Amino acid sequence: MERVTTDALASPNPFASKPLPMLQGGKPVAPKNRYGDVAPVSVVSPQVIEPAVEEAPVVAPEPVEQPKVTIKPRKPRATKASEEIKVEFTKEPIQSEPDFHNPVVETRSTEGLPSYRCEFEGRDIFVGWPWYKSSNPVTAAVNVAMALDFGRDKIRFDMSIGDAKIEHSRNRLTHKFLETDAKWLLMMDDDIIPSIGRPAWFRYWVAGARTILDQPLQRHVLHRLIGANKTIVGAAYFGRQEGGAIMCADPKLAPRAKAYEDAVVPVDWVGTGCMLIHRKVFEDIRETFKDSLEIDVPDYTYDYFRPFDSARGEDVSFCLRAKQAGHQPHVDLGLPVFHVGFKTY
Repeated sequence: MERVTTDALASPNPFASKPLPMLQGGKPVAPKNRYGDVAPVSVVSPQVIEPAVEEAPVVAPEPVEQPKVTIKPRKPRATKASEEIKVEFTKEPIQSEPDFHNPVVETRSTEGLPSYRCEFEGRDIFVGWPWYKSSNPVTAAVNVAMALDFGRDKIRFDMSIGDAKIEHSRNRLTHKFLETDAKWLLMMDDDIIPSIGRPAWFRYWVAGARTILDQPLQRHVLHRLIGANKTIVGAAYFGRQEGGAIMCADPKLAPRAKAYEDAVVPVDWVGTGCMLIHRKVFEDIRETFKDSLEIDVPDYTYDYFRPFDSARGEDVSFCLRAKQAGHQPHVDLGLPVFHVGFKTY
């Protein structure tokens, strides 16, 4: 299973599919490689049938005495590829201080893929889908790619669908998450498309990403958010309309997010559409607010995402509770995440 996971992450195309040819003016355009050169077209030569020739009998050669050679063992030398794929991790406990130190060293592989990994034992990742009626197909494809990347021994998925009130779905998923031994809950809304570390594939299917350079698109949503080393961190994305605001408490961060600055910064709240939450956040919220958020409904017992009022939605309310319970919310400005509306924003 570990080999399968490694092979999946080494592939620039998670589905091993051949995309349709790009068109320009209604005509196919010759494919180009990552350096902009037209890819060579292989030509198959026609098969030539040679006439049958009677083979001569094979005569075994006389044995020749070989000279003795002494082989001295030498230390194995690291190859260039292994030198490029270096991972540095800290063993510090999860912290919520404003000072950010990313423990993940980000480098590029020869195929243009992210060569950093956030290793973890067991099925520590729980991806929750609080989806209403349907999902954008690229969102679904991204989730399939994550499943293929990590395998069933590392990641699990569950969903809450059909409820128009998003806080109900988030509470149901949190209840399911806390019944497992997973450490991280990744909330993924049905209109969110996060980067999964494959620039060419991402640019092909997401029109809004076609002007973004390789480096930001090499970042993988799970590696990036876990690597932030924060108990609660959300990706920076924008409202799904022209000129939409950044979905966090500080609108001044918008230019930095649009430039995909490699930074994770503290904020009072961040959108829950693409948010990674450690289970300790829920435990401390329950310890802080006691029975004030208990609720008697069939499929969950605690209202973590209850809105304070009509002016503050479930994302703002949850983050403020988390902060009061001792967990500083953060926003990742460097991870490309798109919000699907009339187009991707």
